[in-house]
Amino acid sequence: MTEPHLAFFGSSTAMDGGSELCLLRMAKHFREKYPVTLFLPDEGPLFDASVNAGIDTLSLNFLRLRRHRGLEWVEWWNRMRKARKKLAEECRARGISLIHFNDFIDLPFFGVTNDLAISSVAHLRLIVGSEWVRKIYRSRVLRSGSFVVPVSQAVSNQMLGSHSRIPFRVVYDPAPAAEHFFPKRETRYNHPFRIVMVSKLLENKGHLNFCHVAQQLEKKHPGNYSFTMVAPPSPGRESYGHHVQIEIDKLPEERCQMIPGASHSELGEILRSSDLLLHLPDTQDSFPGVVLESMACGTPVLGYRTGGIPEQLGGGTTGILVDPGNFALIVSEIEAISHSPDDWRMLAESGMKKVSTDFSAETHFQSLDSVYRELLRV
Repeated sequence: MTEPHLAFFGSSTAMDGGSELCLLRMAKHFREKYPVTLFLPDEGPLFDASVNAGIDTLSLNFLRLRRHRGLEWVEWWNRMRKARKKLAEECRARGISLIHFNDFIDLPFFGVTNDLAISSVAHLRLIVGSEWVRKIYRSRVLRSGSFVVPVSQAVSNQMLGSHSRIPFRVVYDPAPAAEHFFPKRETRYNHPFRIVMVSKLLENKGHLNFCHVAQQLEKKHPGNYSFTMVAPPSPGRESYGHHVQIEIDKLPEERCQMIPGASHSELGEILRSSDLLLHLPDTQDSFPGVVLESMACGTPVLGYRTGGIPEQLGGGTTGILVDPGNFALIVSEIEAISHSPDDWRMLAESGMKKVSTDFSAETHFQSLDSVYRELLRV
């Protein structure tokens, strides 16, 4: 049997989210074991990073699946159709054995594997609220014969449900890069107690929830807490960003800052200098990378009991879980942990241990390689 040639496929090159970073990480890892090709929509930052890493990388020149308007849908369809044809041609030319699709938005390309009669893996990194959309996804997966890799059990439960005909295996995303996200030098917290949030400026990410909690804490305990929001801007969300800024401005300037983005090394420093990460999204977050990053830095996490967050926090044994919208309990939990050094240290240490064991990179890539070997029968 000839050596398997893997293709990884992504529909975004922005590198401003965890899925793109995971895609690059997978391509880099498996290039050491198999011939690898990475297919991308354009020559953006991810394309450049992949080429610089020595990976065979091609642009298919298409638009990602999103909410287009009017004639934008016509352009999307025409470019997607041409990209599907080019993908098939390039796969035949390279003798691709298996395509690994990186996310839900790669859905329009799933059918190409049928035309090529090759195996495919479909990574599933989000929870969609619409049952109609979930049905479309399941239908396309069944038609393409893809093996699905949900990033959490919550994703599997919500997106696949009881559809036993769809083969799948939950594979947790790996721990963050150790060169950026490593433990604090000292397991003790600051005064004032530093609370941080990290998320792109999108309406469903919970920035206003963070502001509400911060305002309640400041009202009850003036001067006892400081607040940092790392919030990279998102195109088209300027009005929302302005709304968040108005709420931030209600807090004391000397103890509150809003940072418009940070590099990985800077984010690691911010998390290590913080005492608690708040992650309070308004939708079910499938498996938020920042939760693992904070745990790896030795900074405990308080998050909603939704999506994949409970799996990351060990059901509440390695972090603090609260029901969505229970702001009174959130404030109470913050008050308690900020006055209990022993409890805080226990959460910090248990979080670091869980990241290094349950979410190790070695376990992640071994699981993926097992899926590939099963599909390729090697």
